[in-house]
Amino acid sequence: MNKLRSFKLLSKTTSIYLVFTFLAFLVSALYLTFQADKFIQNEMEYRYNRAERRIRHHIHRNKESLDALLPNYKITRVTDDYQENRYPIYSDTTLFDTTTAELQHMGEKTVILEVDSLYYKAIIKSPMDDLVKLKDDIFGALIPAFILLALAIVIFNYLLSGYFFRPFNKILGSMKTYDVGQKTPIDQIETSTIEFRKMQELFLQMIERIEFDYQNLKEYTEHMAHEIQTPLAVILNKTESLIADEEVMKKQKDTVKTIYDEVTHLSKLGSGLNLLTKINNREFTKAEKIVTKPFIEKHVTSVTEMAQLKSLVIETSLNEDHTFFIDPFLLDIILKNLLRNAISYGKSDGPIQIKTDKKALIISNYGQAADIAEEKIFERFYRNHKNKSSLGLGLSLVKKICELNQLNINYVYENGQHIFKIENS
Repeated sequence: MNKLRSFKLLSKTTSIYLVFTFLAFLVSALYLTFQADKFIQNEMEYRYNRAERRIRHHIHRNKESLDALLPNYKITRVTDDYQENRYPIYSDTTLFDTTTAELQHMGEKTVILEVDSLYYKAIIKSPMDDLVKLKDDIFGALIPAFILLALAIVIFNYLLSGYFFRPFNKILGSMKTYDVGQKTPIDQIETSTIEFRKMQELFLQMIERIEFDYQNLKEYTEHMAHEIQTPLAVILNKTESLIADEEVMKKQKDTVKTIYDEVTHLSKLGSGLNLLTKINNREFTKAEKIVTKPFIEKHVTSVTEMAQLKSLVIETSLNEDHTFFIDPFLLDIILKNLLRNAISYGKSDGPIQIKTDKKALIISNYGQAADIAEEKIFERFYRNHKNKSSLGLGLSLVKKICELNQLNINYVYENGQHIFKIENS
């Protein structure tokens, strides 16, 4: 599914308003142009009618001197067989005005006039420059008016986004930084906008419900994790007693071993889930800048004997300047799980290699390719079926810790090696 482009609410409403304003201006311009054309037509018709009355009056008094009228009128005698349906004829033309040395728009009307039972063809010309300029000025003024209005709207909305939307942005900031179980209270944002007040009230109510459910779930998880360890410890102790009894082991060796393995597995599972819950709840908040070299060397020393039992060699190439910003306890968990994973699945075809540079930590070991897809290697409870003792939690813990501490972890299988790489975001 394609991800839709996102816009700020004010930007979207401003854009829609600008489009609406443009359409309104366009319709207004077309309407005003239509009205201007209509006004010009009526005004010219008024002028033509006035000229016709003057011509009729002149002809009535001076039938023999038709050229004595103003030069804008041209009058000729016609017979009574003229094609009446052709008249009047309207047209526009231009004349050169010698006074202003400019071309002047002129309206022209050709009409047949009947005066004293005689017919005359009159060509009437009337200047319309002022009317055309008025129409052009009306239409031309709308474009700069729209541009100025659009700029005013954009600037005004920009100022609005900084002032009226400030409480809204603060509420969004509170939502963004909120963590379940945080001890610091949420600051109340002062605002006079009803919608923002309602949003803040709903946000605070939602937090209250989340915190209530979280505390109940946390208490239940902690109590269960604690209470289950007691009977498991008793069962484990009793099972160890049975293992020490040679008579029992002769008869029920497989049964006792199965009980012991499953109880041990269940105990580790409870501890692992409890730890994962605490990590998810961000209970490890003592993050600090840690130089990783001494940490890694300490863990290598602790697992060297285990590696030797499998005929594995651990090689290190550690940078003095490599650091992670993380809680030391969580870094311990990362290193323990990755090293134990390397030893569990490593083969003596080559050494376990631990390298750091200024940016990344890389842990690799030789071994057969995993029978699970690379992208599922960090999934919880997804484990290699060849290793029944694996909880399927170790790499999930590592992944979760990295995510919560802005670290990127990647896994690849190349050239017969399992390679885990952790680097700062």
